[in-house]
Amino acid sequence: MGKYLQMITYKGKEIMFMNTAGVSEEGGIEAWQEMKRELLRNQDIHLILVDGSNIAIAPASVSKAKDAASVIRQDPRNRVAFVGLTALQKSTAQLIAKGIHVEAQFFKTQEEGKEWLVAEANRPLQRPG
Repeated sequence: MGKYLQMITYKGKEIMFMNTAGVSEEGGIEAWQEMKRELLRNQDIHLILVDGSNIAIAPASVSKAKDAASVIRQDPRNRVAFVGLTALQKSTAQLIAKGIHVEAQFFKTQEEGKEWLVAEANRPLQRPG
């Protein structure tokens, strides 16, 4: 799929896994660009797991994350689970997600993130109004 992305199956659900653990700022930029391209190419991806352990976060990578998130928010079925973020990184990511209306949650382990994604996939969509 790419340098940073792979599809994994967990409890019968397909999840796009972006592994950015320990990557540099340049690597983070490349990873978010890769995710955006893949989401635009494959409209059937709705569950996303991001491992950001020890990732370098800088304005340029945050900008690319926002670009990818703008694609994620286009489909109400899309969910993102983040793992491995520091408290400051989590706060930043929460602000971004809330500001652009992306359903994202934050977990300590990949296992917890995958469990939440599967539960979300099995939950019926709520209709507005």
